[in-house]
Amino acid sequence: MISAVVLDIEGTTSSTGHVHDVLFPYARTRIESWVTAHRDTSLVREVLREASVPQLLEWADSDTKAAPLKALQGAIWQHGFAAGELTSHVYPDVLPALRSWSQSGLRLYVYSSGSVQAQLAWFGHTPDGDLTPFFAGHFDLDTAGPKRDPRSYQRIAAAIAMPPAQLLFVSDEPTELDAARSAGWHTIGVARPGEPVKDLGSHPVFDDLPVLPIELGS
Repeated sequence: MISAVVLDIEGTTSSTGHVHDVLFPYARTRIESWVTAHRDTSLVREVLREASVPQLLEWADSDTKAAPLKALQGAIWQHGFAAGELTSHVYPDVLPALRSWSQSGLRLYVYSSGSVQAQLAWFGHTPDGDLTPFFAGHFDLDTAGPKRDPRSYQRIAAAIAMPPAQLLFVSDEPTELDAARSAGWHTIGVARPGEPVKDLGSHPVFDDLPVLPIELGS
């Protein structure tokens, strides 16, 4: 029986294009000035202990999923959302699915390479309003680890105190789904129209988020 659902963001709940075409450039053009203006904050001090500004810019240009970059992007995006300069994107089926799952008693979580801070800003500023109350928690590269590593899913299971057999991971990335399955989780692949076509292998595949019941076995 599924007791909790853990969701990816890009390509799953939200358009990859919106992230790459809107959010990434917004942060990229502000990295140097943000570091200069916030050099005395604990976040920027921690980021600079791990990476220089040129390294951050290089990671941004190559879309490297590095934790220091993701933390800095998250702070910049949070400011952009709060200032009304950014709005996130979620597919039309997301809110009905979240509402259905929540009403059924499922606990909902997010696991993304974007920082927890960025996740909260993203789901707090959607066209459908603030969706953060639907989620019981958030995981990122710092709190769980790389999304292609089965150990990351073991850490999440331990953190939410549920056995892997009761957990469902939903993503558009086959390597992430493989890692979750290797950790004993149930999996669903999402192949949304307009997103890059990927071979999701033997994982169950939907073109949107399925509402209940989700029949994946016990």
